[in-house]
This record gives sequence, structure tokens and C-alpha cells, in this order.
Amino acid sequence: MTGPRDRIPAAGRVTMADLVRLGVPAPTVRGWVRQGRLTRIGGSTRYPEYDAPVALDLIECWKPRGTGRADPT
Repeated sequence: MTGPRDRIPAAGRVTMADLVRLGVPAPTVRGWVRQGRLTRIGGSTRYPEYDAPVALDLIECWKPRGTGRADPT
């Protein structure tokens, strides 16, 4: 199985579209930006670029809703 680190561009920068392709919902990415956990390092106002290692650390710690619940059986 390939992880997010295997599927990022080699440049070390990712866009919101890259993060969405990795399975992170856009509102989650916007939340990380509002919280200051993910900061822009380049790109344009409309298409910001983020530091790939920071973004990937956030993805590895992030759990989609509904996946951390106890098994009902």
C-alpha cells in the first residue's frame, strides 16, 4: 500500500487539490489553515502552495470522522 508520502510531487510543495486527491476534505484543509497548523509558502492567493512535509504530518495524524469509533459488537 502506498502512503501519502509516496504520492506527493517531488518539489516539496502541495496545493489544496493535491491534499484533496490524498483524501483530505477541503474544509479540513481550510480548518488547518485557519488554526495556523498549515501555512502558505508560495503560489498565488487563489492557488496557494503549502509545505509538503508539514501537510503530510497533518495527514498522518488526521482521522476521518467515523473511523475512530469503538466496534459495536
